[in-house]
Amino acid sequence: MDISSLAALFASAFGVTFATVVVPSPSTVAASRLAVRDGTRAAAIFLAAVLTLDTVVFLVLVFGFHPLLSSIGAASYLVALAGLGLTIAGTVMTLTARRDAGRLVARSQEGDEEQEPKARGPFLAGLLVPSANPGFWIWWTTVGTSFIHAARKWGDVGLALLLVAFIGGAAAWYIALLWALHHGRQLFSQRVEEKVLFVLGLAMVGFGVYLLWRSVPTLW
Repeated sequence: MDISSLAALFASAFGVTFATVVVPSPSTVAASRLAVRDGTRAAAIFLAAVLTLDTVVFLVLVFGFHPLLSSIGAASYLVALAGLGLTIAGTVMTLTARRDAGRLVARSQEGDEEQEPKARGPFLAGLLVPSANPGFWIWWTTVGTSFIHAARKWGDVGLALLLVAFIGGAAAWYIALLWALHHGRQLFSQRVEEKVLFVLGLAMVGFGVYLLWRSVPTLW
């Protein structure tokens, strides 16, 4: 077993997931609103449900969607697709870093009804809010599935570590966000947040370009 390659896969999956969830999204905005309205415990339950949904989708992809793609010969194109998706997403993140900086806190305080969780409880809301976000499904069926394709090289161990990386990357941001919300403060100042988004965007572009480069022999 190539431990260094497996460690690189784990670190990449963790980093890409973290970079993805840092960008303000319906889930983070809804969690912030819940914390303001109902307290951080409700926000924690909401985010736990988001992670639960991530886990379920991961298992569905591992045991259903990915084997189907492999059976029709489409799995070999996943790396290129993921590389293209990450390159585009990272480029957009760097270009909109200034606009997005401070957006999460601002929107959580504005009373944006569009982002108000419609479910009766925070756990059910945590399942419904990301499910209604097209970006959630696009990420999982492109980037997420390409990581699953790469992890299969190491069998069950690789897939288990990949799940830990995915959930860990998201949880790292959610825990920091909950801490900030509980103490009634911003996690980053607007200036620092802008720099963080810019750097994470560059990292996503770099990883996306690397995946595109890796996919060239397969495509040709």
